[in-house]
Amino acid sequence: MSNRIGRPAFTPATQPGSGMERERAARPTGEKAPLGHAQVDQFESRATRPQVSASLLGGVAATTAVSAKALDIQPQLHAATGYEARFEQGGRKANAFVEGQGQVSLPTGPGRGPSFHAEAGKPLTVSADPARFSSQYEKVELVWRLVPGGTETAIPLTDGSRDANGRLNIQPGTFTLPPDATGLVRLSFRTTGADGRVSNQWDPSNDASVASKEGATVSFTEDFKTQVDGTLRAGDKVQLAYDQDRLKALAGGKTPSDVVACVSFNGGPPLEFPLDLQAGQAGNAGGDFLPALRVPFEATDMQVWFRGKADDNTTWDSANGQNFKFSVDVTRDDAEPGWKNELLKSKSFPNLSADKFVGIGPSSERYNCIAWTVGKRDEWVWPGTRVEDFDKLYAEQGYKPMDSLDLSHDSSLEKVVIYGRKPMTGKGPLEVTHGALMDEQGRFTSKIGTQPLIRHNSADDLTGPSYGAPVRVYVRPRQSPVSSS
Repeated sequence: MSNRIGRPAFTPATQPGSGMERERAARPTGEKAPLGHAQVDQFESRATRPQVSASLLGGVAATTAVSAKALDIQPQLHAATGYEARFEQGGRKANAFVEGQGQVSLPTGPGRGPSFHAEAGKPLTVSADPARFSSQYEKVELVWRLVPGGTETAIPLTDGSRDANGRLNIQPGTFTLPPDATGLVRLSFRTTGADGRVSNQWDPSNDASVASKEGATVSFTEDFKTQVDGTLRAGDKVQLAYDQDRLKALAGGKTPSDVVACVSFNGGPPLEFPLDLQAGQAGNAGGDFLPALRVPFEATDMQVWFRGKADDNTTWDSANGQNFKFSVDVTRDDAEPGWKNELLKSKSFPNLSADKFVGIGPSSERYNCIAWTVGKRDEWVWPGTRVEDFDKLYAEQGYKPMDSLDLSHDSSLEKVVIYGRKPMTGKGPLEVTHGALMDEQGRFTSKIGTQPLIRHNSADDLTGPSYGAPVRVYVRPRQSPVSSS
């Protein structure tokens, strides 16, 4: 089932081969956090945007597909063979390991969400400072499960022995994620006191984001070209294959050190991934790292740039200060079951049953239904309440109104249907309440106010007291997809 919905999956920014100048990166600024929570059935029938308030490498690692373009990069790029989550007394540390090569320290985020990283089919080792646990405890266990839908598994971290301070000795716990793992790994500590009382320690920053088996590889090659292999999709994995000879050229032939990839989603604060493996111990060779990370569900765009040091100077590779920009496609169907459950609780859509729709994006106050129909996911679009206001808006996008409510599917055409109802007073012209976009398969995609983005079988699925009924269909020739190379 297509998730493309008639839009290019991404628009890669390609750096020209000339202009080997030292660059400054255009660091994006973070968006303000909403001041409030989206309300159920908060619909768009208004013109204004709403106010928003053991062994680290133990286990069998899955083979990670890397694009042919990335394989051409020399020296060879090394993907992680295992990950570590360290709970220290003063904070958290995340690491990735490449067996026989070395390790890198990974970003742990701002503390409001997952701090750690993991990858489907690969081992994750969890360790904790004994000082985090009371000396009154008799047992400490690591409890992990996949979110959503996973079952809990407990791993003993103690054997009853204690240190000089009387605290339990904490041993690392290692487990291998299933090869089809997605979403998050929920990590908590279960403690048992001398009185037999059991308690759990968890908060959202304990979790690890899972880079799934499926995803995209973005390659930045020596000839200053950028290529995306696969679909860059929210909730999936993205790998960054970077040829450090690019920075060397920008630094006037000097070999850079401390090279990092900076990744920002939706203009938020960047995550910095080191690209130089640290040998760490004898026998490791070091080398260049191929980072893999999970694209957040809420991501609609991704910006990437690179930084390194040459002598006392900082060198940037950032598309001449504009950053490399990519559009992020919607998630896989029902990637988060909660999206569907949220809509099923509503009484506004009596025709919308569970078998008639799937969730393809989270609740968001960044964009609404009309913005979605015109290909925007970073603003709130509402031209007015009259049908004539929408005629003008869609005309600007190359659409023409149809003479009838023709909701038939034609793969060569893009169609948008708007809904309307009479004013509550019963007087005055029809008021537009919603817009839905027909996808390449003839189904409809709708952003439900500030609630989730869904794909539903027919336009009638949303007919009801909130949106009324379809009142006009707009049509234009389907836009050709943009090449990924």
